[in-house]
Amino acid sequence: MAYLTFKERMTVPTYDNPEHGTSGRVEIDHEKCNGCGNCALICPGDCLYVAGVGKNKKAYMIDTIVPDCMSCNDCLAMCSRDAIKVSTIYDFGYFYKILHRGDMAYPRNF
Repeated sequence: MAYLTFKERMTVPTYDNPEHGTSGRVEIDHEKCNGCGNCALICPGDCLYVAGVGKNKKAYMIDTIVPDCMSCNDCLAMCSRDAIKVSTIYDFGYFYKILHRGDMAYPRNF
């Protein structure tokens, strides 16, 4: 909080307007996707789902005004077929300053 001004601290954020914040977005290549559903299981924001029947199952991103994607890259790391690519990273800088944000990277392997 030391980096924020008093005016910025007094503002209560609401991110229901897409102009105020940008959540993460992923692109799914449906040619490569086999519909295994691992990306939907690992997603902490519950913004991916699998739809279809049989061999036509494919992963999709939930289409809302502001999806809950946190750009964590877990779905990208979980996909064994490289069908998922991060197209937009999160940016909630309307009310807050983004401090010390690094480049997008794969999650750490333990």
